[in-house]
Amino acid sequence: MTDSHTSADPSLLQSLKHHLEGLKRTEHGLILYNQIQRGLQRYGDETGRIELVFVTFLHALLGKYAKSTTCDAATRVKARLIQQRLTLYLPAKPVSPAERATPVVKTPPPVVSVRQPPPAADAERISPKVAATPEIKSTLPPTAAKIAPPKEPVPTRQDKIEKLEDTLAEKVTESITIDKKFGELLETERQVLESPENPLGDFNDLKKILVNGLNELIEERQALIEKLSSASEYMKSVESDRERLRQELSQARKHSMTDELTGLPKREVFVRQLESEIGRVKRYGFALALAVIDIDNLESVNRRHGRAAGDAVLRCYAGEILAKFRTYDLVARYGGDEFAVLFPNTQKNGAMHALEKARKSAGATFVHQDGRNIPLPSFSSVLTQYSPGEPVSTLLQRADETLNQAKLGGFNRMVVALPTN
Repeated sequence: MTDSHTSADPSLLQSLKHHLEGLKRTEHGLILYNQIQRGLQRYGDETGRIELVFVTFLHALLGKYAKSTTCDAATRVKARLIQQRLTLYLPAKPVSPAERATPVVKTPPPVVSVRQPPPAADAERISPKVAATPEIKSTLPPTAAKIAPPKEPVPTRQDKIEKLEDTLAEKVTESITIDKKFGELLETERQVLESPENPLGDFNDLKKILVNGLNELIEERQALIEKLSSASEYMKSVESDRERLRQELSQARKHSMTDELTGLPKREVFVRQLESEIGRVKRYGFALALAVIDIDNLESVNRRHGRAAGDAVLRCYAGEILAKFRTYDLVARYGGDEFAVLFPNTQKNGAMHALEKARKSAGATFVHQDGRNIPLPSFSSVLTQYSPGEPVSTLLQRADETLNQAKLGGFNRMVVALPTN
């Protein structure tokens, strides 16, 4: 059995039990907890006594953690509490030669060193998790004590800003939660130490020092809560502003891609979608039909009834006549009085049938403007199909030229312009 002169009373381990369990709540605390557990297994016995040589070493180890700027705040404060508790059990005088001769240490105790922060140029290449973890030198294999940071792709500036804001908001909330629980623990510790029934009545001076230390920690905690609460409110404001900017950006992008009058996609969007559909044709061999529609004599409506009536005609075509096509057919504002329709996976006859239905629907529709019922003008159209291998510009040019020629022959015409092989 271990000599009582070289070991601490079992009550030490009992009083530290709650603190040791609390270390496991954080990443750095878990590392410290594992170090202490290994030491207790080596320098403790079955009765709960702990060799004073380990108590002395542990006191110094905790001091390093308490002062480390790379260690998380909760672990630093926890280490300081445990260190103050160990102060009561440290040897009051140097160990005698007879005690030093006792072979109680078989292997050197583990040593803790705190890794210095990386240079500014390398800070972005090291993940926050690896950079903030104290480097532990112990009997573990070298590969377990030193982990190389993973290589990550270089993020954009916007990615860095968003990641920083998200991480800061998350850490602030997490810190407030952890600090609240830790504050309750500090209050409990102070009440126990101030209690007249506390078994440390013979150590009034040490007890007073420890109580003062706890009071300082509580004051620091209150200041930290105020700062974190202020930071949390700031982050909420930042997040609100960022969401508003996202909505404004979304609206700006939407307006840049859609026609303001009709709400339909613009010509540029139609051309990009046409290129995508041609890519699918090349992969899967689907048919692809395209139609260009021109409203007949829209200028006459503008002259007789005003420009507002002409705009109402365009909106009627966009919202009623052409909206009756299939949901996956793309309708776009192609020009001043022109629309374009993309019919994916559609043969000539199917597209002609859809255009014929739209023509009959337009003939039976009226536009209500300024108390008047204005007959909806008819439209002329050209239908063509994509020929494998031809450029997009060739397909669109064929449709435009054919439509212009068709309108020379009158209104309400539908022409088919198949590619020549």
